[in-house]
Amino acid sequence: MKTAALALILGISTVPQVPPVEGVHRADAPVREPMKRFAWRDEAAGYTFVAPPRWAGKVHAVPLTSEELSRSGAISGVRFVEGSKTLLVLLSSEQTRLRTLTSAGATEISRHGEHVVAVKVGTAGDELALTSEELGSAVQWDGEAKGAASR
Repeated sequence: MKTAALALILGISTVPQVPPVEGVHRADAPVREPMKRFAWRDEAAGYTFVAPPRWAGKVHAVPLTSEELSRSGAISGVRFVEGSKTLLVLLSSEQTRLRTLTSAGATEISRHGEHVVAVKVGTAGDELALTSEELGSAVQWDGEAKGAASR
């Protein structure tokens, strides 16, 4: 039995090694490309927020805490920040809670069916601030034409 095992091990070690296919093994990983577009998706409400290309790689989305959501009356929300500056806060809710959103200082920017998206503009007044046209076309609802916004 030991002889058979030893012969098997020696037989395997004498099998010629096949070199790997060129380019498949031991190749460097591709270099990460910088983000070319900024998009944030709200699955619950069914929309995507698309900011201008100047936000790509600079702005980060920070989800709101449950305490912040309950204060604002929103179902979901996100804060867009660059460094320590808040550019804007995006809140989504049902149409029945719109009054709560607006009384908390938010402004409605888009609606689709029973869903409403509102925004609170942050403190940034620099090149990353959105114009009213950019803000108006930033919300893309599921099933709508690209760039279309319902009001």
